[in-house]
Amino acid sequence: MSAPAQPLYGSQCSVCGTDVEIDTKRCPSCGLTRPAARGSEVLGRRGIWLLGVVLVAVYGLVLLIVAAAR
Repeated sequence: MSAPAQPLYGSQCSVCGTDVEIDTKRCPSCGLTRPAARGSEVLGRRGIWLLGVVLVAVYGLVLLIVAAAR
């Protein structure tokens, strides 16, 4: 007996809903890049921390500019 065949389509595009292969880097219908196919997390723990640090840095910079203007 042979091994069961892998399914060709395992996910859908998040924009247009087209069935796409699991390892496809772009949706064949709309061209959306699929980060999960590259093995990256869209908003992983590191990305959220980096976003928070950037927001705090911008807030601090604005506070410094406002304080210097007075």
